[in-house]
Amino acid sequence: MDKIKKMLLKSKFETAELYEKETTIFGSQTSYGKKLNLSPDEKSKLVKNLTPREKETFLILLGGYSLKEAAKQLGIGYSTANTYQTAIYKKLHVNSRAELIINFRDVSETGDG
Repeated sequence: MDKIKKMLLKSKFETAELYEKETTIFGSQTSYGKKLNLSPDEKSKLVKNLTPREKETFLILLGGYSLKEAAKQLGIGYSTANTYQTAIYKKLHVNSRAELIINFRDVSETGDG
């Protein structure tokens, strides 16, 4: 039984490593977060993967509004807005509002989103 567990755990970790290698987007570090090395087309594709409600939240957050203000504008609860924000960060490969703005402010300026 222990051999099977070890084999399953090993394959799970190998699968996770492979997935991480395939989905990693490299960038350079700035004082506010990482700057992703993405072309405008790549950015647009990532933004197009957002749901319509996530896209609305994304644009409001890019506009400099707080999450509380975004929730109020969208007529939803704070926790729902927080869920959208988490999904946005994950789909766009960022970890903070600063990284979101650094990497995607040009998407909102060009109207590609």
